[in-house]
Amino acid sequence: MDDLTGSPTERLAQLRAADAGQDAAWLERQLTSALEEWQAAEDALSELREAREDF
Repeated sequence: MDDLTGSPTERLAQLRAADAGQDAAWLERQLTSALEEWQAAEDALSELREAREDF
């Protein structure tokens, strides 16, 4: 099976629409990958927020 593409949010939407008969290992790998990238984006945003100076 091909891996999903797009942003983490787009891939989660694709997973929701996926056929329930999909390979469980593939589904787990796709979900884990999307969630890890989503968390990395949140971490990067947190670092940017902390680096900003309030005037």
